[in-house]
Amino acid sequence: MQISHKVPFEFELNLSKTDAITFVRDVEKSLSQADFIRDLYRYTETDLGHDYVTANIPINAAMFGQHKLGFQSLLIPTENGARLQALPLETPTAGWAEVAGEAVVISKDTTSLVRYDFDITIHLQLPTPEKWGGRALIKMIEFTAQQVLTRVAEEFPRSVQAAAKEVEAAYSL
Repeated sequence: MQISHKVPFEFELNLSKTDAITFVRDVEKSLSQADFIRDLYRYTETDLGHDYVTANIPINAAMFGQHKLGFQSLLIPTENGARLQALPLETPTAGWAEVAGEAVVISKDTTSLVRYDFDITIHLQLPTPEKWGGRALIKMIEFTAQQVLTRVAEEFPRSVQAAAKEVEAAYSL
């Protein structure tokens, strides 16, 4: 089962274009207020010179307990920001996520416009239900996954903008 959601948003940042690009490329800083992400880790594979981002999206489903949907993405700097390219997990699990998208910085007079456009897909490997109880269980799992994506889509813009306000405050000191 796959459930996808697009998350486009934009906001004005009281930073120069160069500083705003630095902000969007620094995933630890730009996602520091994202409560929907756990275990965020950025690392560089020195042989290839690529930066990678890994993290988990926690799911708390009352009947099923706490689970994590891991994801891994390649972080690619672009001329005006950065792009995430979703990668398969090295160790696939019954549930995982793909996170891809781009952050673009557009220079304004004394500020910058930051435009995010992300795609998040949740993958769940579920058995084929044979009876009505199994089909009902699959529907509950699908509903829970959709709720998680809706929460992420709502919180993602707010959390990035909250992190941006912290960076703006640091630059204005």
